[in-house]
Amino acid sequence: MEELVVRAKEKDESAFDELILLIQKEMYLIAKTKLKNEDDVADAIQETILLAYKNLRKLRDDKYFKTWIIKILINECNKIYNRKKKNNISFEEKEVENFLKVEDISYDSIGFDIFIKDLKEDEKLILTLYYYSEYSTKEISKILKIKENTIRSKISRAKIKLKNKYEGELLS
Repeated sequence: MEELVVRAKEKDESAFDELILLIQKEMYLIAKTKLKNEDDVADAIQETILLAYKNLRKLRDDKYFKTWIIKILINECNKIYNRKKKNNISFEEKEVENFLKVEDISYDSIGFDIFIKDLKEDEKLILTLYYYSEYSTKEISKILKIKENTIRSKISRAKIKLKNKYEGELLS
């Protein structure tokens, strides 16, 4: 990935395209965790790609490209969420069937999204970054600007909630 970043910094558009293709599913899942409306998700991803392309030369360490672009994405999602919240526009909940229509999303990511759907928004985001995107607690801490111990606590609490929920369903 670092080689692609170097080429992209030299204005190689095909290298930048390849970078985006490598992380597009992950970007979608993270944006979908923060935003429920498909149009908002698409807007956040599009704006993220634009900002990343314009500011790629500012990335100091090429090996952190993925972390850097995810941080941009989360900021864009927060902007959209706050703008919608300010305008009192409620997010529409899409049904699972609509979610399944999105191209290039694997069954595993859909299953994961459904599995965590009842958690708080911050818990969903952290679990998505931790389990699906495989970021370390330290990396998540930097991305979200939250203390690493808080990240660990939220992961632990979310796991307990999920365990209790699904154990209860299995026993009923």
